[in-house]
Amino acid sequence: MIRKSIFVLILMFEFFLVSGCSSTDVKSIEKLNYVSSIGVDYVDGEFHSYLQLLEFLTVAKTDFGQQSAPKIWIGEGIGLSFEESLFDLYRTSQEKIYWGHMTAIVISESAFKQGIGSIYDSFVRYYEFRLTPWVYGTRDPVKDIFSISGFYQQSPLTTILHEPQGVYSQNSLIQSVRLHRLISQINEPGFTSCIPTLVVNNSQWSEKNKNEPKLMIDGAIFLKNDEFRSYIPLEKLNGLRWIQHGTIRASIAIPNKEEADVQIAVDKPKTKLKLVKQGINPQYNIQMKATGSIISRSNNNLTELQELTDETKSAIKQEIMQVYQIGLSEQTDILNLEHTLYRSDHKKWNALYPVEDTLLTKDTINDINIDLNITHSSSMKKYRMERSK
Repeated sequence: MIRKSIFVLILMFEFFLVSGCSSTDVKSIEKLNYVSSIGVDYVDGEFHSYLQLLEFLTVAKTDFGQQSAPKIWIGEGIGLSFEESLFDLYRTSQEKIYWGHMTAIVISESAFKQGIGSIYDSFVRYYEFRLTPWVYGTRDPVKDIFSISGFYQQSPLTTILHEPQGVYSQNSLIQSVRLHRLISQINEPGFTSCIPTLVVNNSQWSEKNKNEPKLMIDGAIFLKNDEFRSYIPLEKLNGLRWIQHGTIRASIAIPNKEEADVQIAVDKPKTKLKLVKQGINPQYNIQMKATGSIISRSNNNLTELQELTDETKSAIKQEIMQVYQIGLSEQTDILNLEHTLYRSDHKKWNALYPVEDTLLTKDTINDINIDLNITHSSSMKKYRMERSK
């Protein structure tokens, strides 16, 4: 029995030794190029694909921190189709490219105008591509977007491109969208998708009196199904934050930005569109509910809580109507009125299809009702403010 046991152990040892040495389908981690983000542009009838590769030392955290500037490699491939431009990059990649760690996709405005059906179709079909990367648009060169790193000599993985949730939780402007969510929106009848656009800001941050470029969201590109509708800059989209789902925190100056007496922070507004008239020209009511707090005060105006609440409601209504008016001028259904009609009354939507000319009119918004409760003045949150009766 002892001899048999020893013989079996020897055979098992030789088996693992031989199988381990002869394995060719397992790659060491240093033998792979890990793509962190991919970019797409369309220039003169050709697709340009960009890959962002990061050095391992810029991703891994060490006890002593990163001492040198992070190294970023950017590859560019060109082809008549998106897939062909990717295969063009394989020719000089040196090692196998691994796509499973990709966390961001940046698409230029010209590529959006060309149509992104073939682009997301490639992501869906290849097994290594995950459907969870963040999707952005840009009007800047994609190479410039990919070249920006984070603070403290950290890698680009610490920027808005790869981690937008942190900034959005403090100041909710335009909600970022993941690839799988965008694909589902594109295939929803009557849905207008909103994709935030990135730009390089070269002036707001500096280090040792030297300008330090950082990424920022400067607006949004809107798609109706798979078709490009418009690009709208951020300063014209203030009202979008009160309508879009998932807003966490937004601030507003009262009575207005130019003559701000009080700054109010509004937390987690919940907004619904309600179809109230289903005739030839459907109309909607907008219902919003939220809590707020005073985060700064420049003078002693608007000291009465009810007066302050009413002024805040009026300012929010004005922003919502302004963004709706922008949608009218750009022929873009920013508030997704058509999709609401599709969900609320499918027969009416089907009878009026296409319904954009019917919905995008001056009288489509019937009423805006806001239930706002300003509960504290931030410095003493445990003491709730009470309205006088």
